[in-house]
Amino acid sequence: MFCSNCGTGLVVLRNRYRPIKTLGGGGFGKTYLAEDIDKLNEYCVIKQFAPQVQGTAALNKATELFEQEAKQLQQLGNHRQIPTLLAYFNQDNRLYLVQEFIDGQNLLDELKQQGIFNQQKARELLLDLLNILKTVHQQQVIHRDIKPENIIRRSDGQLVLIDFGASKQLTATVMTQIGTTIGSFGYASLEQMQGGKAYPASDLYSVGATCFHLLSGIHPWELWQRQGYAWVVSWRQYLQQPVSEDLGQILDRLLQEEYQQRYQSAAEVLQALNSKPIPVTQPVTPPVTPTPRHKISIPIYLVVIPLIVLMGGGTVYLPRQTNPVTIEQKSKSADTYYNEGLEKYNNKDFRGAIEDYNQAIQINPNYANAYINRGLAHYNLGNNQTAIEDYNQAIQINPKYANAYINRGLAHYNLGNNQTAIEDYNQAIQINPKYANAYINRGLARYNLGNNQTAIEDYNQAIKFNPNYADAYYNRGLARYNLGNNQTAIEDYNQAIKFNPNYADAYYNRGLARYNLGNNREHPLLAETLK
Repeated sequence: MFCSNCGTGLVVLRNRYRPIKTLGGGGFGKTYLAEDIDKLNEYCVIKQFAPQVQGTAALNKATELFEQEAKQLQQLGNHRQIPTLLAYFNQDNRLYLVQEFIDGQNLLDELKQQGIFNQQKARELLLDLLNILKTVHQQQVIHRDIKPENIIRRSDGQLVLIDFGASKQLTATVMTQIGTTIGSFGYASLEQMQGGKAYPASDLYSVGATCFHLLSGIHPWELWQRQGYAWVVSWRQYLQQPVSEDLGQILDRLLQEEYQQRYQSAAEVLQALNSKPIPVTQPVTPPVTPTPRHKISIPIYLVVIPLIVLMGGGTVYLPRQTNPVTIEQKSKSADTYYNEGLEKYNNKDFRGAIEDYNQAIQINPNYANAYINRGLAHYNLGNNQTAIEDYNQAIQINPKYANAYINRGLAHYNLGNNQTAIEDYNQAIQINPKYANAYINRGLARYNLGNNQTAIEDYNQAIKFNPNYADAYYNRGLARYNLGNNQTAIEDYNQAIKFNPNYADAYYNRGLARYNLGNNREHPLLAETLK
């Protein structure tokens, strides 16, 4: 009932909200954990407006931001991953905001306690956070202060985005007063920090910076102080563990210095995260035929020399015989290296496999399978350009090699060359019109170019030739979802789950489609449970 420090009686705001513990404070106010007396002492959070600013202009700006937070929370409604606004009022000439209490730990504390995020955990963060932002931006709101401290992981594992105190209603361009900085150093984009402007892409930059912090353990502000925004080009060198090519490319685009070069919506990033090409990951393994027996051939000196002896030619010195390397022996040696490389590849020793394929190619420069398998090993190490050179060699030796075209297309796809990838998939399909993987990969390239309908046609072909192809149903569902066909997307996700009951992404996306149809009880929590 009384403050333990000064003895002042504690106020029960509006005869309902009773502060019980200080949670923190900032430049605009103080935050308290409180009890809602009218709801059986259920926990809530009280924000008291107590700005530590000087001057009328600064006070007015602080008041605007505080009121703005209440308006944005009310506008966003009862989203499960955004705190609900419970009350906003003036009492004794002070402003108060009361919101839902989120029981959990913010991601900065999680980083300190559990260590850096691995790639899978970072990917799950992006999927969850971007789905929140998709809703926020659809409501014409920009958060403007995304960082690990403002993301709480609830006890059920789901993320909640908090602190909309810096958020702003989106107009054609959101712009604060000249000289006003909104956001947190290190996480805020160039246009926010220098020009006071903000776009949905500004929030996406903050998402990328947040993801980098959690993957590396390094606060982006530390790098910014030394390099400015140049750190976004070399961010990989600060990681303790490398990330995959596709995730790396997504973070590259999120962290572009110029906002026009970034993704322009959360939906675009989700599309990139969910569109996973289906590579031909197993190397080609043609049977190695036994080496034929050699015909016995008698060297000519074994015939001539005895004749010389019989003819009285005297002492004869036989030359020391060396074993000539026959074509058959070369072939056998190349196959031996090839198979050793294959075994190392299957054990994920990609560098060792490359050394063996090098030997096979040195012995037999026309060994197309060795080139394509060496390309696959390079591909798995993230060396897409080197892989392409190997596939080029395989195609030069065998222009009808469909696998070489599809794998070269996949490497081009990973480099962002979607149109070039499509041309390779066209070649693979021309050689083998029933090549389901070629259709699904061509569909993904078309999907990335925004051609959802033609992508669907490719997925239809993949399903025609392989009716149990879970990935084809999944990707067709994504394309239909983007076209606004939630019900048909659900049917595709059902098929993907039927053929792969552990397909977590299919459950998640099916939940999103159901959510869009108003089936909120079937929100995508099953995917998290499954994972």
